[in-house]
Amino acid sequence: MASTNGDIYSYGILVLEMVTGKRPTDSIFTQGMSLREYVALALHNRTSDVIDTRLYSRLNDELHDGGDALFKSKIDCLISLLRLGLSCSEEVPSSRMPAEDIIKELLGIKEFLL
Repeated sequence: MASTNGDIYSYGILVLEMVTGKRPTDSIFTQGMSLREYVALALHNRTSDVIDTRLYSRLNDELHDGGDALFKSKIDCLISLLRLGLSCSEEVPSSRMPAEDIIKELLGIKEFLL
């Protein structure tokens, strides 16, 4: 029976790759830690450490143009994307976010930015 669960998992990993700038095959993941675990651990207290440095520095540059509130909004959106990526890449397929909810979440993030 065909299922979209594998596609949702791949999408979640892709989102994590885009926000972190890291691949699941990067050398920092050779000691048993996965990209998913790396992000999950960082979400508790050091989220800025896992955001791609190029993305983070671009946001810092924009901080001077848009102010602290705009910077925080963009960081919050990146955190939402990381949470979305984690939800989509749950190990158990039945625990993964349904496609309809993914779309709603992405639209919510877009609305928050606009």
